[in-house]
Amino acid sequence: MSAPAQPQSPPCDRAPQGGFFVPYGPVRGLMLDVSRNRIYAPATLRRVADVLAALGMNRLELYSEAAFAYPGHEAVWRGAAYTRAELLALGDACAERGVTLVPNQNTLGHFERWFRHPAYRRFAELPQGGARTPWGTVQEVPTGLCPTDPAAIAFAESLLDALLPCFPHAATANLGGDEVFDLALGRSAGHDKATLYIAHLARMAAVARRHGKRPAFWADMLLRHPEAIPLAAQALPDADWIVWGYEAGDDLAGPVARLNAAGLRTLVAPGTSTWRAFCGRTTNLLGNLRAATRATPTQGFLLVDWGDAGHWQPLILTLPPLVLAAGQPIDRVDALARVPGLGRFLLRLGDTYRITHADAPNSTLLFRAYNLPLDQAPPFDRDALLDARDALADLARLAPALGDTLPAREARHALALQTLALRRALREPNLADERLRLAAEMETLWLERGPRARLDDSLAAFLAPELP
Repeated sequence: MSAPAQPQSPPCDRAPQGGFFVPYGPVRGLMLDVSRNRIYAPATLRRVADVLAALGMNRLELYSEAAFAYPGHEAVWRGAAYTRAELLALGDACAERGVTLVPNQNTLGHFERWFRHPAYRRFAELPQGGARTPWGTVQEVPTGLCPTDPAAIAFAESLLDALLPCFPHAATANLGGDEVFDLALGRSAGHDKATLYIAHLARMAAVARRHGKRPAFWADMLLRHPEAIPLAAQALPDADWIVWGYEAGDDLAGPVARLNAAGLRTLVAPGTSTWRAFCGRTTNLLGNLRAATRATPTQGFLLVDWGDAGHWQPLILTLPPLVLAAGQPIDRVDALARVPGLGRFLLRLGDTYRITHADAPNSTLLFRAYNLPLDQAPPFDRDALLDARDALADLARLAPALGDTLPAREARHALALQTLALRRALREPNLADERLRLAAEMETLWLERGPRARLDDSLAAFLAPELP
């Protein structure tokens, strides 16, 4: 993203014609993942805040699992974390732009980054790992804290005590709580899952309140275990519950209505459709944003941008979803990035996955297939792949006209990643040199947006799949 070329726009109360702005409640936010190998430099985040302000948006959240310089835990975060001074300065800069920097710290699940270090596994629900997910996979590394272990509870509280004072402008703290698939399956077995879950969240909420912040939580566990909803209404009456869903066909309105009927405050959280996709999923994005507009009433919306599977996608892919979610025409991308034609170029690029007739939940089949051994790759319609190759070639002929700014180079990089994946699916030979070139390009672009962090892990994963 680049600094806006236009003055700040006033907040929107409803979507302009053709826009997707969720017109309910005061919150208009963006969440960026800074825990899946990539973190963004403070200067990059200030430019993001500029864009948010220009679009009439008012919240920026940084999703953290271990991306803060927690005192005494250097082995976990070294080289990939924000310091207290950086967050305080960034919060001030955001506030000057009318944007609030909000903490987002997981406090029950998604502790894999910590539990990769044996010293922390004593806090885990399943220290040996092996939690099964609803998608049929197994999490080999432990993921959830044990909510009946006083030491694990104190550990989670200490993370909040270190992090929350770095966000003095925020009245809210997102405390996570999502996807706790091992809850009550290990050391806390025998406890009622709903009671255990709400009791732990209530303890975390008490820490947030002590720091002057209203708690917020992801809502998926409540929706999976509706017996917890009345417990949440009783124990956490001041909390916001963030209803997320990232597919075009996801029902966001129904869950919002169920939680609202129980007296719970809600936000709706569609996704940018950029992760696990090389260059995004335009049609899915549009459907997902439309689904979010049907979820009413809420406290507002939080557009979510994850970095799953190495965070290979460049930051510029987040700009079109952000513009559309703010109810602005796609050509606004061009002005914000200062690259004529960029918005429509990225939307076309983001729809090339559909030409292959290979959509996949939370991803594209091209992305998934790229990561599989060749003998395990799913079958593709070869004619559809050839049509997609032609579409990518058409975009490649247009790409030089975008220029050589960072956003333009990121757009071309996304195009090249998609092309590489497609050529591998076609079993084309002699791809090694092109992949090495793209790895070097990924490194260059990554470092222009932020520190090295865990780039080497992402590059190793990118270079690992076998080639024809």
